Amino acid sequence: MRIESKISILEDGNVIPAAPETSVHSSLDWNGFVVEHHQLPKGELPEHTILDHRLTITTGQTSIPFEFKENGRWHSVQLHPGSFSMQSHGDLGAPRWLKDYEFLAIAIKPEFYRKITAMEIEPAEVELITQRGKQDINMQSFSNLFHHELQHNGYNGQLYGEVLSMAFAMYLLNNYSGGSKKITEPKGKLHGIQLKNLIDYVLCNLDKEISLDVLSAQVFLSPYHFAKIFKNTTRLSPHQFILKIRINKALEMIKLKSLSLTEIALVNGFYDQSHFTHSFKRVVGISPKKYQKTLF
Repeated sequence: MRIESKISILEDGNVIPAAPETSVHSSLDWNGFVVEHHQLPKGELPEHTILDHRLTITTGQTSIPFEFKENGRWHSVQLHPGSFSMQSHGDLGAPRWLKDYEFLAIAIKPEFYRKITAMEIEPAEVELITQRGKQDINMQSFSNLFHHELQHNGYNGQLYGEVLSMAFAMYLLNNYSGGSKKITEPKGKLHGIQLKNLIDYVLCNLDKEISLDVLSAQVFLSPYHFAKIFKNTTRLSPHQFILKIRINKALEMIKLKSLSLTEIALVNGFYDQSHFTHSFKRVVGISPKKYQKTLF
């Protein structure tokens, strides 16, 4: 089944998908940050208004001859593998690509920045500088991580995606913005009681999807400030920390022999037995079944 594109444009006053539904191979939405994998045949789009801050990262194996209209004139650029192009919300676009085009499309809602920084940035303050075929090694690293999540249907979970998308959005703000307000990276660490309360919350909700918003609210910080200070404190991302707690709890339960491995997987917040086995092996070094056999 095809995945409907959530990335849109404004054409003739109507909101329409930025690409045909048939071009979307996979899509993920992390609370206002959408990433999609597209494959498009040679083509073009009529002049339109960009909705949300928009990026494309070329993921194919060959360079793409790309043209865009600006001030009534056509300009050309080569989109090399790994390069990215970007426009801000409200900009005009009129592109055409002269070969089949494979890319990641990313859309960031203007209010996304206000949400992750707890009102420090108004949507109108975010102005990203237009890029055409820009090479940036850090953007390529982000692209690889996004591509992996798309290929595996968000296998690392919502919390991982929220932290990854937030890091990407802040990288853009601090490196590719015009008059946008910059956010200073927070210093300091969580107090012992704050960390204890977070651990208690996680232990009481291991069977649920735990979001970055909920975690940051436990210590009255914005999601961005929380993620940075949390890593300063634990040297782990929130996703890594919670995964460690889930695996440790699973180890305890395996020793008790009271539940099957499938039941242990579910009560500790893993999607299924396969997800549990993959995560367990990555942390412990062997599968849950092999670990169980070493005990009994």
